[in-house]
Amino acid sequence: MFHTTDNSALSGNPIDDVIGSTIKYSALVSAAKLGLIKALDGGRALTAAELAKELNASVQGVEALADVLVAVDYFRVKDGRYSHGPIAERWLSSKAPTDFTPALMWGYELWNVMWELPQAIKDGKPKQSLWERWADRPEAGKDFSDYMKVKSTLTVSNIVESTPIPEKARRLLDLGGSHGLHSMAFCKRHPQLTATVMDLPEALANTGGAIAKAGLSDRVSLRHGNFLKDPIGEGYDVVLLFEIVHNHTFEENQELIKNISRALNPGGIVVILEDVKTDKVEKHNAAFSLAMFACSGDRTYSLDEMNTWFNAAGLKQSNVIQLPSSVSLVVGKKLG
Repeated sequence: MFHTTDNSALSGNPIDDVIGSTIKYSALVSAAKLGLIKALDGGRALTAAELAKELNASVQGVEALADVLVAVDYFRVKDGRYSHGPIAERWLSSKAPTDFTPALMWGYELWNVMWELPQAIKDGKPKQSLWERWADRPEAGKDFSDYMKVKSTLTVSNIVESTPIPEKARRLLDLGGSHGLHSMAFCKRHPQLTATVMDLPEALANTGGAIAKAGLSDRVSLRHGNFLKDPIGEGYDVVLLFEIVHNHTFEENQELIKNISRALNPGGIVVILEDVKTDKVEKHNAAFSLAMFACSGDRTYSLDEMNTWFNAAGLKQSNVIQLPSSVSLVVGKKLG
């Protein structure tokens, strides 16, 4: 993106690496936030002046932003008219199998969070967690929920196919399940299952409509609540804890797993979906763990730490399943 020298020995220097990445990142999230990418949906080709008029923005600013998107193959430009390029068509347009615009919208919020990282590192935690930041901004919580939904589309099929649902399982609880995508997918694959998705009201704002659209309103229900503070119920055969534990402290997770164990029927399972920390520093895990520290003051956890939670709750680790992505399934079983 940024190129300051032709000397190959200096490639990847901080100017090119950091400044270029910052400009690309800023351009993409700004284009999503301003509606620039959506303005070209449906095969439209518009000049900078036409785009500026639609977006109520300056022509100079729109042209500068659109040119960067051309440079990174998100846009094309011909005869002064901008249109979607190959990447935008694949991931962000009405032609895309799944619209990943929510990832850019969440990127805007993450951008703001990461600006405060130096102070969070000094203090040992961020000034506010994501949920505290969003207390009076439910639209940001919705952006995050929408992002998690589109992100989950990349892995949901492998997750459902790989999870060892007990043959006699009938009731599933999806803690922090937000969009409900996993609960719906499990119910479609296992006709005997019913599911309850428990999350904060703002995270479930659009979930009921999605469940109805999928024709699963009679099998997938919603429950508003904070699973760290409110009762989660009992008599479940499967409890999903998908991409949750990295948002909480070791002690909070240990207590949560104990509550889940009490909620499970004998032979039931808890399924943790996580980017598991290993002894080796891995790029994705390290970056993700740092982002979690900036967002909530928390981190990723190792398999040994998860086993500590299982042991304290009287659960047996029955399986670790590596998926074709950065995350794994860690399954704990209640004996008896």
